[in-house]
Amino acid sequence: MDHDPDPANGSSDPTGPADLGSAPAGGVDQDERWRRAEIDEDERRHIERFARGAAVAVIVGVVLIVIGILTVPHWIKVLSHESERRFVEPYVEWIADLALDPVHPDVEAYVKGLGAEVAAQMDLPEGLELEIHVIEGGEVNAFTTLGGHIFVLEGLIERLDNENSLAMVLGHEIAHAAQRDPLTSLSRGLLLQLLLTTATGETSTSRDLGGQLVLTAYSRELEEEADALALDALQRLYGHAGGATGLFEELREVEVLAPGGILASHPDLSSRIRAIEDRCEERGWAIEETAPYPDAVLEGLSSGP
Repeated sequence: MDHDPDPANGSSDPTGPADLGSAPAGGVDQDERWRRAEIDEDERRHIERFARGAAVAVIVGVVLIVIGILTVPHWIKVLSHESERRFVEPYVEWIADLALDPVHPDVEAYVKGLGAEVAAQMDLPEGLELEIHVIEGGEVNAFTTLGGHIFVLEGLIERLDNENSLAMVLGHEIAHAAQRDPLTSLSRGLLLQLLLTTATGETSTSRDLGGQLVLTAYSRELEEEADALALDALQRLYGHAGGATGLFEELREVEVLAPGGILASHPDLSSRIRAIEDRCEERGWAIEETAPYPDAVLEGLSSGP
């Protein structure tokens, strides 16, 4: 028999719907739920505004870095030579202490003296101080880094085997220092690294910076400009351009023996040889015999430090 609750006595079906205006046990009423929903909506809007602002800041930062990379040659050279040298000095000392072995004193004195003679034939900017480091190593290489520091490996001196070609190499590296090519190239690399760090969150180490200081690569235009300045100095020093292409002839042989080494920073050797030959022809410069190394230098190269 069905049981109908009597409304008069206030009884009700315990399973019936609850009064919408009453709060269930342990719960919150409808007003509280609406208030919480409104707080959540405010927080959502704050988060959205923050996210939009952060995105704009990142985009602006990336744009500024890209602009900086593209315009480096126009503004980076306002940095003084003294400031540049102070910046790089700790890294050069670190490299010298840990990685560089000296050569025979006669070889070192000869290369530094020849470098000074070549530099005297070039129009160097005020404030530039050159320091040539002659170091042990069989690699056919020479490079310039910040602050006028030029490194010449013993293997290159032995491979060239004549003073004129070595003078051309020194003039080439001095030209890079005079034109501040290491500063421009390294600055672009650092700004690009900053851009990648911003994008990926990965950071570099001081060892990475030290590697950049000695592994700087230049564009073809910068290399050819340094060739031209070195050639002019060679002609003024000796009265002829003999030995000007010696380095590149040797590097062309290295290309066959060890592709991808030093050639990564000295591309298009044949075209650079032609450019040197064309410059000599245009100016009527003779190509005469080169001078051998002094006997003391040859003995030093054979005997070691």
